[in-house]
Amino acid sequence: MEKMIVVVFENESKAVEGLQALWELDRDGDISIYAEQIVAKEPTGAVRLIDNPDMSSLPMIGGGTALGALVGLLGGAVGVLVGAAAGAVIGTVADVEESGVTDEFVNEVTTELTPGKVALVADISEERVTPLDVRMEQLGGVVFRRARTLVEETQDDRDAAAHRAEMEQLKAERAQARADRLAKIDAKIDHLRAKLENAIERKRLKMQMRQQQREAKIQALKTKADRSEGEIRRRQEARIAELRCDYEESKARG
Repeated sequence: MEKMIVVVFENESKAVEGLQALWELDRDGDISIYAEQIVAKEPTGAVRLIDNPDMSSLPMIGGGTALGALVGLLGGAVGVLVGAAAGAVIGTVADVEESGVTDEFVNEVTTELTPGKVALVADISEERVTPLDVRMEQLGGVVFRRARTLVEETQDDRDAAAHRAEMEQLKAERAQARADRLAKIDAKIDHLRAKLENAIERKRLKMQMRQQQREAKIQALKTKADRSEGEIRRRQEARIAELRCDYEESKARG
């Protein structure tokens, strides 16, 4: 199952050890990593991205927008200070629904992630929580996780529904309107039609991006599976099947 995880450590050195442990779990097939980032909580409450030279050994595999959205939320109202990780992707509020996290989850993490502490944030797949929990607990890390579930109704869906409803109401009122009101009503209908088309196009582009990210993840897992044998290969192939199933479900939901 694909999940967003946050592991809070007392300092940066422990967080780097946590990152190395995360990579080892990936190599052993216990998890698959799609994206990761280390962040530090500043005295102001903002989060600062920490660049690690070894991160290049495991490049981001799609999903960066969702991870970036979660990183941004951890900074709260004061936001994110981009440090040495100048190329890091920080998502927008509109990407929060893609991360699968809720206010409750963010509040739990930010309560633990006090100024001076450091967190490892990652988008992963895992079938069992114990392997990751044990490794992180050995390093003094506090683990938070949330499953990335399919979003049945997006903000774009809600916008489109609202625009359609208002258009239908205006069309009904137009039939009873005075002649001197028709031009203004028609202008409003045209404006709403444009907004409706924009909402539909935004959703189409987001679905296209999700497909591209999912394909990137599948290709990365295929590469790992081809280099693996036995149980590790089986786990990678199961994750590939799960990603494909999720994509077909998202297409069916429209």
